[in-house]
Formats: sequence, structure tokens, C-alpha cells
Amino acid sequence: MSAADAPRSYVAPWLIGLLWPIHWLFLRCYFRVRVHHADRLPSEGPLILAPTHRSRSDTLMLYEADRKAPKFRMLRFLTSHNEVAHGLQGWFVRRLGAFPINTNRPTPGALKHCREILESGQSLVIFPEGNIFRLPPGEVHPLKPGAAWISLQVQENLGDNRLTIVPIRLNYSDRLLKFGSRADIEIRPPIQVSDYLTLPRKKAITTLTADLQKALGDRVNDAPRTVIDALARGEILPSIDLAELPTERIEENA
Repeated sequence: MSAADAPRSYVAPWLIGLLWPIHWLFLRCYFRVRVHHADRLPSEGPLILAPTHRSRSDTLMLYEADRKAPKFRMLRFLTSHNEVAHGLQGWFVRRLGAFPINTNRPTPGALKHCREILESGQSLVIFPEGNIFRLPPGEVHPLKPGAAWISLQVQENLGDNRLTIVPIRLNYSDRLLKFGSRADIEIRPPIQVSDYLTLPRKKAITTLTADLQKALGDRVNDAPRTVIDALARGEILPSIDLAELPTERIEENA
């Protein structure tokens, strides 16, 4: 894919204005949402929001946190290419700042667009786990190094202007969200990317990824996604020793 063909993000202000009251009403009628430490979200400057990824409703939760921040900022969303919806939902998502990336083989055009967004002082949401993992609160899937790689490259180009990463834990009472589910949006202490520039690049990526992972979870769960999804659907009991579960059983439940 050429740079000219790369997906671009777009935020339609008229659509944000139209959906804002609907978003507010939906979250209050359908979920029970609490935002913790919204004051940690910077009001200006280049910003990466790095949340855990637990549901397709995560974007709604992030905008609720944005609503409670000292200053509302338009968000752009870097999403996995296999999560970009089609049809009516896709039409809305593409006009609310989302653009896809192949997490296995990122294209230069998509990465360039990430840099353009951040170097212009805007906010970009990157889900560092790379995909949806319906894990219980306090657990995080091993992070991909992409968020650290992009942020370090951008910080080098920013000079004295500092890039901030804000980890966000999205903790839900139910692995599969439903009416009445509780959602706790926990804004973790910000990470300054410039603090890692003194390290050799490879070590800086590794260290920043490890620090971000620690901020997002108390326990790392590296179970295959097929197993995690089956647990979320109640098809595998948590008491089962997953190491002894036959592979064909896992695939069948997936």
C-alpha cells in the first residue's frame, strides 16, 4: 500500500455534536460508569492514550473519560484492521477518528499518519495489546512494542516539546458487557517519553513497553486469545488447568 493509499483519520465535528447527547444518555442508561483521576489527562500537547482493550465499547468509555478531563480533546483511534466495522457502524467509526493498521505487518503510510497526528500536537489512542482480550480487572495481555516504537520516534522529532503517554485501565464487571455492567475507567499516572531517550533504542523500546505494561495490569495473562474468549463466554471453567486442555477442545470452543 502506498502512502497515498494509506488510511487517514477524520473527525466530523458536526457528527460529534450530534452524537454527544446520545452518548451521554446511553452510557448513563445502559452502563454504570465511573472515571477515576480524569485530571491526569493533559489539556494540551502531543498525547497518546494507551488503554487496555476489552470491548468494542472501549471507544465510548474513552470519550467519557475525555468528557471529564480538564479540557475536551478530539481523539484519533489506531485500530486493528480486523476490528474496523463495515456498514453503518463502519461509516460512523471512520468519521469519529478511527483508522486501521495491520498489527502483524504495519504499513509505512499508517505509521506516518500516526506521526503526523502526534507531531501536530493532537491526541492518538493506541491499544498496545493489539486486539480485544476479555480479561478480568487487573490483568493485561503482553503488549506489542509498536506504541513504544512510535512514541520514541515521534519524541525525537519533537525536540523540547514533550510527548506524554497516559495508560488507562478499562475495568468491567462483566467480560461480555451487558445492560447494567459496571465500568471503572482508571487513568494511570502519565509517562514522559523523553525520559527514555537516553537509552539505546532497542533497550528504550523494551523498557518503555515494560513500564507501560506494569501500569496497565498487575498480572500478565499470556493465554491464547481462543482460550480467553472461551472463558468469557463461559465455555471453559476457570478452574480447569488450561495447560492440560487439549488443543482441539480449545479450537472447538473458539
